[in-house]
Amino acid sequence: MERLSFTPKLVVFDLDGTLIDSIGDIASAVNRFRTSRGGSVLTEETVRGAVGHGARELCKVLLTDLAMADESNEDLYQAFRAIYIEEAGLPDHQIRWLPGALELLQHLNQRQIAGAILTNKPRRVTEVLMPQLTKAFPWKQIFCPEDTGTPKPDPAGLHQLMDLNQCRVDQTVYVGDSAVDFSTGKAAGVLTLGLRGGYGQITPPEPDHWLAEISEMIPLID
Repeated sequence: MERLSFTPKLVVFDLDGTLIDSIGDIASAVNRFRTSRGGSVLTEETVRGAVGHGARELCKVLLTDLAMADESNEDLYQAFRAIYIEEAGLPDHQIRWLPGALELLQHLNQRQIAGAILTNKPRRVTEVLMPQLTKAFPWKQIFCPEDTGTPKPDPAGLHQLMDLNQCRVDQTVYVGDSAVDFSTGKAAGVLTLGLRGGYGQITPPEPDHWLAEISEMIPLID
């Protein structure tokens, strides 16, 4: 793969399935909820296919069959969120960085290229991970749907991040692992890199470039 035609001033990342491997945590919380109501245990692969559109959509897909008569999807989401926060907030919980992620972040820091996160993970859940995320890299911003006003694939969050960092479309790269991410990047008009083997279902549009491992981005910007 050839080097990019420009050196980015800002690289914006998706979080789950792009930088960190959180599918085990998400599946654990889903199955803890399900078994508490007498439901069947779902495989990580089933849970993986529902990740990417936000936690409320995940609850709609994976937990609705266990809803009580008067229970809304928002009720399911709040119950699931409480379980996830409890598990992610345990003192011994450690983020599992995907292969090459820390290497890439170190390189961006050395090159003084700004980095930000744009995730559909709820703010309260993301906050639990903040100490470990900020220890690894000096993020300019970490944006959740509550910060942007609307979840991906709406490009509003990406536009806000470019404005805050005074970066043009042709100075920005977005990196994700699902069709939701690729749609976000395309809608914002920025160069979009896709990580193979992520969590989201791969449907059109495709990214501008594919990465087998996220550290493959390093020679693209050097």
